[in-house]
Amino acid sequence: MPDKLYICKKITGPININGKVNKPVWRKTKAITDFETPWQIPKDLRQKTECRLCYDDNYLYVGFLAHDIDIRFLERKYRDNVCLDDVVEIFINPFPKDIGYYGFEVNAGGYFLDYKMAFYRRYFSFWRARGFKTKTFIKQGKFFSCEMAIPFAALKRYPNKGELWKMGVYRIDYNIVKGVRTEEYQVWKNSGNKTPDFHRAKSFGLLKFQ
Repeated sequence: MPDKLYICKKITGPININGKVNKPVWRKTKAITDFETPWQIPKDLRQKTECRLCYDDNYLYVGFLAHDIDIRFLERKYRDNVCLDDVVEIFINPFPKDIGYYGFEVNAGGYFLDYKMAFYRRYFSFWRARGFKTKTFIKQGKFFSCEMAIPFAALKRYPNKGELWKMGVYRIDYNIVKGVRTEEYQVWKNSGNKTPDFHRAKSFGLLKFQ
């Protein structure tokens, strides 16, 4: 399966992280919209997701727009299971020859989980993304949006122009359809796995810094 590629453009100044993705910088940034639902069932709502990325000298910025008529989340502690809520996720591997990667999961309420992991699901509990920033914004019955600022210092690597990293982008959308709870898993790159699982090397595409 061919790699997907996202071109990440450099910006001149920092983004004020408040969860809103209607800022000029995001409007000028190309969106990832070709999410797939490889484990779709007939009751899934197939709600649209957009993801944009850009960077400056210090941060990789991520902006999600998740259309959602039925936003569901709990108020959670740091590093709680936000994947049980409406959630957006991004996995970053700055060292493509390595098997390790960094994960950032943020639910609709802005509660997040950050971690370092290696395939398959080897979790390094000591790691923290010091300086990580995230906020969400909710418009009930319409969408939630999420901004992240991932510090390069926490990733132990600053990108050079033209450099390629690996990246996975995901969303889980929970809904109640005719009294039945549904779980829809969206992926930027389909790993070919038969059951829902984002933590697969084949679900990573390429992130190129321009």
